[in-house]
Amino acid sequence: MKKSIAIIGILCLLFVNISTCYAQPVSNAVSTGKINESKSTKLKWPDNKPHVNSEAAIVMEASTGAVLYSKNIHKSYYPASITKIMTALLAIENSSLGETVTFSKDAIYDVDLDSSRIGIDVGEKLTIEQCLYGIMLESANEVSYAIAEHISGNIASFAELMNKKAAELGCTDTHFVNPHGLPDPNHYTSAYDMALISKAAINNDVFRKITGTRTYAIPPTNVQNETRYLANHHKFIKGDLDYDGVIGGKTGYTSKALYTLVTFAERDGMTLISVIMHCDSIEHEYSDTANLLNYGFDNFKIYNITDKENPDTEETTPLFTKYSPLFSRNTSRLQISSKGNIVLPNNADYKDAKKEIVLKPTDKIADGENVIGSIQYTYGDTFVGSADIIYNNVPSQNILKGSYIPTPTASPDSGNSQAINRFDDSSNLKPIIIAIIVGCILIGFTLYIVFVEIPFRKRRNSYLEKKGRKKHYNKKDYVDF
Repeated sequence: MKKSIAIIGILCLLFVNISTCYAQPVSNAVSTGKINESKSTKLKWPDNKPHVNSEAAIVMEASTGAVLYSKNIHKSYYPASITKIMTALLAIENSSLGETVTFSKDAIYDVDLDSSRIGIDVGEKLTIEQCLYGIMLESANEVSYAIAEHISGNIASFAELMNKKAAELGCTDTHFVNPHGLPDPNHYTSAYDMALISKAAINNDVFRKITGTRTYAIPPTNVQNETRYLANHHKFIKGDLDYDGVIGGKTGYTSKALYTLVTFAERDGMTLISVIMHCDSIEHEYSDTANLLNYGFDNFKIYNITDKENPDTEETTPLFTKYSPLFSRNTSRLQISSKGNIVLPNNADYKDAKKEIVLKPTDKIADGENVIGSIQYTYGDTFVGSADIIYNNVPSQNILKGSYIPTPTASPDSGNSQAINRFDDSSNLKPIIIAIIVGCILIGFTLYIVFVEIPFRKRRNSYLEKKGRKKHYNKKDYVDF
């Protein structure tokens, strides 16, 4: 009997732990996106809108893509030199910083000689890194041309690469024909698309470093004997105008585009992107930018989704509970990306955001982390952020690995240099473990009584009754139960 109880208890315990090790089935409610709709009836966007002179403007949060302010954001305009953000991004993604760029005759003479340049000569050689500083700080058009030739062979092919990248980023109002942004009827973009391009760029570490640089020096080259000193044109970056938190940006101007400006700023863990297009003056482009960024920083706050949806914490939402850890990093192969954020107005609560799970069909699960969908968040009808859902396809070496059972950790014994194995007493899982074990033992004992002990006693009592009624019997009358 004792052996039977022990075996049944162990099997039950294994079953309980296996069910928490692997991804649980998603209910119909979850798959259709109806998880936890906000009960708030006062979902209100800040109404203290900034004063903006530019014809088009946007403020976007860089980690989420959430649009905090918009004005004519899908109307197309000439971008001028903010085009070079895309050029720089493609150069970073398609080359190494140490590669050598040799300047062709076309790169020097096919660009307006009166436009922004740093005086490169035919046959001169610069590294990709030096070219990037020339593009982003001094807005050098001949350098942009040379970069395009170096990566794609010619301007037309590079423009195709630019348009392909724009489409991948979700741009729908954009068409590029050159790498520098000089006027062309077929070269245009919108404030929203430019924000998407800028979002991809600022999340690249190399670009982030370059765009925030105030000055840079290009040493003598194979042609030039003197050092070239470069200075960033953006007034917030070079210090002509003060703005707290600025980390980068790009200026632009042509007579057709008027003033265009992209600015990146960061405060309290939130990075904002401001884009203004078709502005009438330098004064207004910077006052508009300051007003837009201040509006974003003053009225919104950012939340990390894993901090709020972590099932291992006490404060959770119905889908992600401490005792039903669908996305627990300790108990499930399903995880929420730690990079997911949402942005909400200051007067809103995290619970006001509506969640929707969007599944991503996949034919094959590779080893390691696989993005199989995302959790999308909206506030009212406005998208405010998302987090990828990751399936961690890592074979388990132990069937109990990743379960509620804590693993031993080494801890130094007081007064003794040797480490001993102990469980973390700070864990709140001990009562759960004890309850599971006791419950499994009780279930096993009950099953044993019902299916083994009671039938056996019935058969034995029946036999004894028959034996009592018979006074005589022989060996053939004996039935072995």
